[in-house]
Order: sequence, then structure tokens, then C-alpha cells
Amino acid sequence: MYFNDAKEKIVYVSDLENNGMFSCILAGITYPNPDYKLSKTPSDHYIFEYVITGKGYIEYGGKKFPVNAGQFYCIKKGAHVTCYADENDPYEKIWINTNGEAVSRLFDYFMLDYVYTADVNVLDSFLEIHDKLCQINISNAAEINSDIISLMFKIMMTATRDTFFPVSIDKNSLDEKIRAYIDANIYTDVSLEQISEVFGYTKMHIIRVFKNKFGTTPMQYLIDKKIGIAQSLLAETLMPIKEIADILRYSNTQHFSSSFKAAVGCTPNRFRQSKHM
Repeated sequence: MYFNDAKEKIVYVSDLENNGMFSCILAGITYPNPDYKLSKTPSDHYIFEYVITGKGYIEYGGKKFPVNAGQFYCIKKGAHVTCYADENDPYEKIWINTNGEAVSRLFDYFMLDYVYTADVNVLDSFLEIHDKLCQINISNAAEINSDIISLMFKIMMTATRDTFFPVSIDKNSLDEKIRAYIDANIYTDVSLEQISEVFGYTKMHIIRVFKNKFGTTPMQYLIDKKIGIAQSLLAETLMPIKEIADILRYSNTQHFSSSFKAAVGCTPNRFRQSKHM
């Protein structure tokens, strides 16, 4: 792991032989940097990214695609693209660069153009991929690459779900809009006051509408989602507890631990130990 001049934490650089079917070339996290800009003319690999906070832009085919916190996007190999951060609110994003026939088939299977964006929370899958890459070596490369391809398929399924499997619910209803807003901002500092301002209703009305539909309050729904993500990361990755707390926007590790224990009945460390016994 190291940091480059663009304020990016590089967690993986491939030194394994490319077998033609799949290889991860590079993986990392880009931290907020108003000067960040990357041009691929054309891209010589497939790019998968998720915006954690802030916003940025993708320029492709004479069009500019804005990308914001809570959005996933992928860029097909061969695309002539320029990606850059917003000057006033530069993004923090997590990413992987891959190559191989398996990735090409993913794009074909999901019928994706050269640039595809979706409002979906897939940060936990990206983090799991990063964690697996940190463990890869010659002896386990085949197994880990297989796991990574499965995770990438999961990401793509989540990103294209509304296209391939549209749901019948009324997404224009206030309760669904509130839930979608929370889902898109799991990794930011969402508050009831913020939700109230976004939708133009009082906090009591927001709570009443949401609870009538989902049986819980918006803030309890947010906590439950965060705890669920934390459980997955603790069980399936080796990510330090402090990093999990930071990603889920807890003020500190102690706050995360107490919140986790109140919901699950044990500390994050004890929970992880129980899953790895």
C-alpha cells in the first residue's frame, strides 16, 4: 500500500501473470482533491468505481456525466474518457481496474455501453474486493480471482436491477423516496433534519410517513443498515474496525462499538472472532 501524488491510496498493484480470462491491474481509493483529473484515450482496461462522498464528472462522447456520492459507475475498455473531481466538492471514490475476457463478457451480458452509472450502494462489495486483493498471492490467485469475479457480478446485478427486474412499487411515493435517499447516503452523515430539508416536510411528518410504510423510523432504518454492513465487513473481510467505523461515518471507534453492541449484543471484535472460529 502506498499513496501517489494524486492523493490516492493504492492498495494493490498486480505482479501476477495475466491468464487472459481475468486480472485485476490496480485498485485504490481516491481522496478529495480538487485538482484530480484522469484522461484515458482510449482506456486500456475496464474501470469500476464507487463515489463515497463529494462529486465529479465523466466526459465521454461529447457528453458530461455528473457522478455523486452513492453512485457506481463503470467504463468499458476502449472508451475515450476524462474523469475529474468537482472543484468545490471533490469526490472520494473507491475503484478497481481490471482486464480479461470475463470482464468483457460481463459488459456484454448486462448490455452496457462504454459508460454506465447507477444510484446503488455497493461500497461493501468494493471493500471486500480490496480486502481479497490484499491477500492474493501466486498460490491462491485462482481462488481469489474467482471470488472477485463473483463480487463484480453481484455489483453489476445490483447496478442493473431496475433495468432487468423492475419493481412494481410506486417509487414516486414519499416513503420510497425517503428510503431511496437514505440508501444512497449510507456512507455520509445523514440526519433527520437533512431529510426534512431535502423533501420539504416537517420531521414529524417524515417519521410518520416512513414508519407507516416500513414499521420503523428513518434513523433506526439507517442504523440497522449500517449495522448490517458492519456485520458483513467484520465477517467477510480483515478490514480494521477503525476503518469500518470511519467508512460508516461514526464519530469514533467507541461510538461504533457501543452502537454495534446495542444492536447485536456483542462488540465488533467479539462478533468477528465468533465468525472466524
